[in-house]
Amino acid sequence: MAKKKTKRLQVVVTEEQDSLLTKTAYQLSSPERLLSKSEVVRLGIEMLNKAVEDGKLPEDILRTLEAE
Repeated sequence: MAKKKTKRLQVVVTEEQDSLLTKTAYQLSSPERLLSKSEVVRLGIEMLNKAVEDGKLPEDILRTLEAE
């Protein structure tokens, strides 16, 4: 089986964002499978990309991006 090529990305997050990652990982986890914050980030990237490609990015996210 071929290994997946991966890249390590380091980002700085606020305490609030870290807390949201922890909360989301906990909410998506089950007794059989504990999700990591990294898995939540990877899932978020895929979901954001799909929304952009489908032209379905929520307006509030677009406003947030324009404000920065």
